[in-house]
Amino acid sequence: MKNKYRLSSNAFEREAEEDKVEPQKIFFLSVEGNDTEKEYFDGISANRRQLGINAVVDVQVLNRRRKDTNSAPQQVIELLEEYLRLRENGKESLIEDIPESFIQKYGVDFIKCFLEDESGITKRQRNEFVTDLLKIGYDINYRKYLQKYNSDLDEFGILIDRDVQTHSELNMIECIKHCKENNYSCYIVNPCFEFWLLLHLSDVKKEYADKLKDISENKKVSDSHTFVSKEVSLKAHHGKSGINFKKNYLPNIDIAIERAKAFSSDEQELIDNIGCNIWKLIEAMKNYGLK
Repeated sequence: MKNKYRLSSNAFEREAEEDKVEPQKIFFLSVEGNDTEKEYFDGISANRRQLGINAVVDVQVLNRRRKDTNSAPQQVIELLEEYLRLRENGKESLIEDIPESFIQKYGVDFIKCFLEDESGITKRQRNEFVTDLLKIGYDINYRKYLQKYNSDLDEFGILIDRDVQTHSELNMIECIKHCKENNYSCYIVNPCFEFWLLLHLSDVKKEYADKLKDISENKKVSDSHTFVSKEVSLKAHHGKSGINFKKNYLPNIDIAIERAKAFSSDEQELIDNIGCNIWKLIEAMKNYGLK
């Protein structure tokens, strides 16, 4: 059965209000992975000044529950479109999506109070309501948090792996077509997101000149690694603490962009060829506001 509610967060953090520059434009991304991709783009967001990115532009990865492993391209699009429906319909959609049994239990007035200012309800009542909804997978706090974003300048996109082992050519073609028809950006990495990370750590074109077929096939080499993810692990030593963005990736983003340009970047070409077009997003952020 398809999960109706997927927008969710394990522990999202609100930025401190003091000294905060409210972004004029945000690139919202729905991605396949639950951890690595989010940590990478959170690193981009947190280090915009060092990267030469204007504070008025930002990137945000849409969260889902850690146990939500629905990562087929269509499911990545579904998560994005769940957010877009929420954004389009406003606070009323938060109420409309809540099952009738919850509305009967708590009452419309209570729910409206929770959504608007929470001053008329106790902390215990708030916690009970939120916990009750989480039991059916409805993260109302995260949805409420997301609704503060409403700029007409915002852009929306997906990030998917080519992954020939699980994503068919037809599947990829349909996703690219759907994105174009709906004006979503479609970022693709062939064979997987770790290839983009590898470009930060290595001159892939030279160092792996005789192993490009291995990269393309990206076969499983252990219980926890494919060929590409193993190479990244050997070079960056990812661990339980994450990818260590500041050490491994932040200093090399510009060179990774240039290295990526030596491979395929067009969406259609990326169906059959090694490469990625994530660099286009980062360059768009860098160029925003420049005359």
